[in-house]
Amino acid sequence: MCAGVPERRVCCSVSSCMGVADLQSESLTKRKGAAPLVAPTVGTWRSALSAVGMVLLLSLLVGVLAYQAPPQGRVLVGWVGDRLFLATTAGLGADAVARGDLFADDLTPDAPTGRSRWTRQHALLQLPHVGAGAELDLTVTAQGWPDDVVGASVAQPVVTVRADGVPIGEFTPSSGWAEYTFRVPAVVRTSGDLRLDFASSHTFTDTASFGVDPRPKGFRLAEVRVRAVEASAPPFYPPAWRAVGLLAASALLLYLLLNQIVRSTPVVYVGTTLGVALAATGLAVTRIWMGAALSVALGVLGALLLIVWYPALLRFVRALVRRYVSGAALGYGLVAAALVLFVYALAQGLGWLSSSGVALFLPLFPDSLLIALLGTGLLALVLVLGREGLPQLSDRIVAWLGSHRGSLIVLGGFAVIWLAYQAWVIARMSYVGHADYADNAVVARNLAAGRGWVVDYVTQFYHLIEGVTRPQETWPLLQPVWIAPFFLVFGPEAWAAKLPNLFFNVILLVLIYVIGTHFWDRRVGVTAAILTLTNFLFFRLTIYVTNDLGFVVFSLGAIFLLYVAVPRPHEKKRYVMRGGLRPPTPPPAGAVTPPRAGVATPPPAGVDATEQVLVVTPPRAGAATPPPTGVAGTLRAYLREVGVNRALVAAGVLTGLMMLQKPSGAMLALGMGLWFLWQQMPADWRALLRRPSLTRLAALLVPVAVWTAIALVVLSPYLVRNLSEFGKPVYSTESYDAWVLGYRGSSGDAWEEIYRVFTPELGGPGLPDRSWILRWGFDKTGEKFATQVRELRDYLMPVWRGLPDDLAWFFGGNERKNILSGLGAWLALIGVIGALRFRRRLLGLLAFTFAPYMVFMLTYWRTDEHRYWVMLLPWLALLASWIIWAGYDRLAAVSDRRWAPLGLILVVVALHSIIGFSRPDIANKVRNEPVIWQPDLAAYAWLQANTTPEAVVMTRIPWQFNWHVERPAVMIPNTGDRDLLLTIARHYDAQYLVLENQQRVKGDAGRLLAPLMDHSNQVGDVIDGFELIYASPTDDFRAFVYRMPPVEQGLP
Repeated sequence: MCAGVPERRVCCSVSSCMGVADLQSESLTKRKGAAPLVAPTVGTWRSALSAVGMVLLLSLLVGVLAYQAPPQGRVLVGWVGDRLFLATTAGLGADAVARGDLFADDLTPDAPTGRSRWTRQHALLQLPHVGAGAELDLTVTAQGWPDDVVGASVAQPVVTVRADGVPIGEFTPSSGWAEYTFRVPAVVRTSGDLRLDFASSHTFTDTASFGVDPRPKGFRLAEVRVRAVEASAPPFYPPAWRAVGLLAASALLLYLLLNQIVRSTPVVYVGTTLGVALAATGLAVTRIWMGAALSVALGVLGALLLIVWYPALLRFVRALVRRYVSGAALGYGLVAAALVLFVYALAQGLGWLSSSGVALFLPLFPDSLLIALLGTGLLALVLVLGREGLPQLSDRIVAWLGSHRGSLIVLGGFAVIWLAYQAWVIARMSYVGHADYADNAVVARNLAAGRGWVVDYVTQFYHLIEGVTRPQETWPLLQPVWIAPFFLVFGPEAWAAKLPNLFFNVILLVLIYVIGTHFWDRRVGVTAAILTLTNFLFFRLTIYVTNDLGFVVFSLGAIFLLYVAVPRPHEKKRYVMRGGLRPPTPPPAGAVTPPRAGVATPPPAGVDATEQVLVVTPPRAGAATPPPTGVAGTLRAYLREVGVNRALVAAGVLTGLMMLQKPSGAMLALGMGLWFLWQQMPADWRALLRRPSLTRLAALLVPVAVWTAIALVVLSPYLVRNLSEFGKPVYSTESYDAWVLGYRGSSGDAWEEIYRVFTPELGGPGLPDRSWILRWGFDKTGEKFATQVRELRDYLMPVWRGLPDDLAWFFGGNERKNILSGLGAWLALIGVIGALRFRRRLLGLLAFTFAPYMVFMLTYWRTDEHRYWVMLLPWLALLASWIIWAGYDRLAAVSDRRWAPLGLILVVVALHSIIGFSRPDIANKVRNEPVIWQPDLAAYAWLQANTTPEAVVMTRIPWQFNWHVERPAVMIPNTGDRDLLLTIARHYDAQYLVLENQQRVKGDAGRLLAPLMDHSNQVGDVIDGFELIYASPTDDFRAFVYRMPPVEQGLP
């Protein structure tokens, strides 16, 4: 920084404010023997065009010949790949019927193919690239309506079949599976594609055995087969030219891909020829599938080609960044954009002032008068200083903020104010949250009481257990450890359970500041820390008893320390060990003398000097370090020599704590380990593979092994506990939930699916596992994955309105879902693009770290909760803060720094916009949420005063119920069977049923218990055997407490 420099013409230049690395890219080590770039000649172009022409000619010829084989093929409806030929949707509107969409695929054991789909009144199948000119036999495997259809006017529908719009027959299906064959004349074919329409005369919905099903169903479809009718003489079949064109385009992409990978002309030609031959064989033998797969193959080859061309594309992007971050054009463009943004912000402020500001003046008097006087004083200051003074004032403000003292004052002042506000909110809230939030508090209370990691409630029905006390088997175990000491000191109070969150906030604040200062400067560190802690998600993590805040702290620290601990390739030392440490070899004659101890070494070109702060500590000048003695001394010296330092040890400890805090952190650890191995890979790794050296391999792998071993040692208590309690090193009931959640959508009813009765002892289907994907169906599995991708995209990507649909899909669809606000998401995205040039090593570590976690969440678990992604927020805030201050520096440097005040105003506007994004959510949590909780808290207080400590209560929220009432609890099972619900109640000896206001029962149980949740119910009413003994004394938002039916009214 340039604090204290009076002359604005030399203060806070870009290089001094943002560091060397903001002007120089991180250099890449060139490969030895890399061929120089040579401009292509006319002969080179002629040769390339000839090769491309031969490939295209070959593919066109082979494609035409493939279509001379008679067309044939079949589609297994309901299996993987059938979506190439048909469309599906779960919607019930008329549009789906008009489009001919089918319903989701079903597991159908009695079908010849094992799976099938229900059609609507109209169903459409499109078989692409079958080819024209041939007479076809069409065979359909179908099933009609069940025998127990309710309310239908006919026993079976009549199904009319059309080919390319021309009727070719009809059939009446039966309740069993049967095949129906039709002839498709060649004269009705209008194109190379075959369009099949099925129209049912009637549909049905409900059956006596299955119950209510609102879907209007026509008939079940399991298979469609097409085969050419044998001709008396070999005919000539005209090809589907679109398919031949796709084959040629795929051949061309395959040629370019092989040419990029192999760079051997014979091999490229042979590989391309084999690929074209395989595709042509597919067109000849399985015309239907290969015709549909050509478009997919074209996309896959294009994606692979982009991956292979990644270095060239990266160089192009870096060239664009280099081109547009230099020159006067960028400065004037920033000025224009800044003026537009300033006018917009001013208009917004004046609009608010005219609508709300005047109305607030009198209620806030005399504070409003003081604010007005302050604004007047600032305006007078602007008028007095003028053009010359304002830039100097702006530079001094920014320089003070970037100074050591100024940044600490701002950071400390913010910490005191914000943490005091959070402490005030925590003190006013008499609850800890629901589900895992309350579970952490309950386990901590039991730990403080000496009972261990146990709970006194049953939340799911994968197994039946005796009693309600069990080992906690769902959520991580470390957060209760942080809470238990505070319970020992202050007692089991709600506010005491949240005190660790305040300490985590302090650590997080300092950690973000250190990281921002290390990679950029103090301004970035302070700004990112403020943006992170004022975010609504971190406010939620503070006022509830969650695992996520500690997880963010440990993951952030582990990633940063690993980055610091692992040297860059040019900083690594050579190590040779033959029975001990070999003394360093003297430099050859003429070599440059290394610097003396204690003398700073300038960084290599392209490396930011600030990134070496915690990497290398120069030795003290003085006496030489004595050689190591003994086994322990030799081992310590060896570990130091191969790169095991204190930062690496600390990174290992934090990685282990990260996995203890949330076991899903193992996915982050996996990515960190892969990045570590990649960094350890030497430049001559090919030579090392050809001539392996155990000494070198050990030197490369020992740091990774040490880091891994430390993390596993820290994690080992969790593994040992699981082995002793459950017989598995990693166990959680969420391993069953993963195969249930999300497969029926994301509604409240869908969430209730994990509370069904699964144990076979009570007639349940057994433990869910990966085989349930077949039970749910491929459509629902694909829809779940697509939903998770959309949610993750909406959380991280900014909204870009007006783009074509194909491009708009890659950007967010809802600004309110952005975890860092709409503007913050844009700034973070720009920061990622800038990091491709200026912080590529850091960006590589982040990509390696979070990629396995994202894949895990997308494919196994879920992404549709904001808190699963809070560990990304500090990094996004750092990138956004970097861009904010880099923009200021660039804008301030224009026209002899006259635009510095405008830049500072825009910094304030940007920060206000990002911080203001969280204000409504925080206000709702502080003002409105306690009101929603109040009826439940009153009901809990009544139960605690009017029931015995051993009384078991059935409730939808057993975690928070047990925390507030200190009574055993059991979950209300999601079942519409009253007898099954009472059976579970009797098994666990539940005497009361609580229906809270905050989270009503949904799903089948909600419909079963709906009469008990009527707001007109009064104490003393007996409804279906349940006696109402408490109801909230309000007209709305009521909580109810019922006494379970007596045994004679329930089950014996």
